[in-house]
Amino acid sequence: MGKASRGKRERSRDTAGQWTAAGAARAAHRLREQTRECLTGNPWVQMTLASNLNNVVTELHSVLLHSDLADMAQRPEDLAWDAALSMTLGKQGYRPPWPRAAGEAAAWEIRQIGKLLRQAEVLVISPAAHAAVMAAAATLEPADLSTLDRDRDILVPIGLLVLPEPVVVVNRTGSLSDTKAFGWQFITQHQVLPTAQYPGVRVTTSGTRTWSWTCSGPKGTTRLRCCSTAASTSAMCGCPSTRPACASPRCTPSRG
Repeated sequence: MGKASRGKRERSRDTAGQWTAAGAARAAHRLREQTRECLTGNPWVQMTLASNLNNVVTELHSVLLHSDLADMAQRPEDLAWDAALSMTLGKQGYRPPWPRAAGEAAAWEIRQIGKLLRQAEVLVISPAAHAAVMAAAATLEPADLSTLDRDRDILVPIGLLVLPEPVVVVNRTGSLSDTKAFGWQFITQHQVLPTAQYPGVRVTTSGTRTWSWTCSGPKGTTRLRCCSTAASTSAMCGCPSTRPACASPRCTPSRG
């Protein structure tokens, strides 16, 4: 069978709603490129991410001021701020000194997402395999995660896994969102108390539910439901900062 005939057969299966690896791979690469285009140079993303980071760091700083840290003898000035920043930016691979301005930190996070989208190996998973993985994940306990080894258990150091369908999750605020893709990249975590570096994995999740976008480009106007919210956190941090994953000066946000 010639290439044209195979391509036609693949397109007809995709149109009929049957999952195929080829169709899923094409869609995954297309979503990655659309997200890269929409993310670059977007002031709305910068502003929203900076606001979220500021809220998270301020909350952590307040907690640390009322913790045992405040009773430490000869405590360095601004130690609570440095500890809060290490628990957010340091855990995500930002090398100190950490910026006090949320906008600078937000710009750094956007660059890390851009690096992930440029360099990640794109992976897809079939609906049957996805269901099996979800069932297995439901049996895990927190202690099970301590057995994971980054260099032994993660074969791809920077990757992007696009799911066949979104997974609904509960955010730290109690609201619902969904996860459509997981991205990860190996990093070095930077901590204080004591000052140290540890190997880590930065995990970025992207969804399709909270926002939709109307984007104007050289090929006309299109409505992208891939452009939504993402939560990014170190796998060992537990302090996610929610933000739009896809937006550009040419994109108009709307709830959907």
